[in-house]
Amino acid sequence: MIDSKKLDPNFKFEVAKEMGSDGITRCFACGTCTAGCPVRDIDEKYNPRKIIRMVILGMREEVLTSDYIWLCSTCYTCYDRCPQGVHLTSIMMAL
Repeated sequence: MIDSKKLDPNFKFEVAKEMGSDGITRCFACGTCTAGCPVRDIDEKYNPRKIIRMVILGMREEVLTSDYIWLCSTCYTCYDRCPQGVHLTSIMMAL
């Protein structure tokens, strides 16, 4: 359950200020990043799309305390396949 009182509407803007992360708000949650992710092949609980959605929603604490933000292998497959050009690898490094 998401507690709206704990959401930080500025979190996505803070992340977007980091180099290469400015496209985060272009994400429309198509799932291409997750479908092509090699880490997802190893751990089906890893979901880059979910992490991006959580950032956009302002779930700062949940994102920054998640072990999953550390699993990105920086292979750039998500970026190569993203129809919106969201540089997910840079966003994961910013987090």
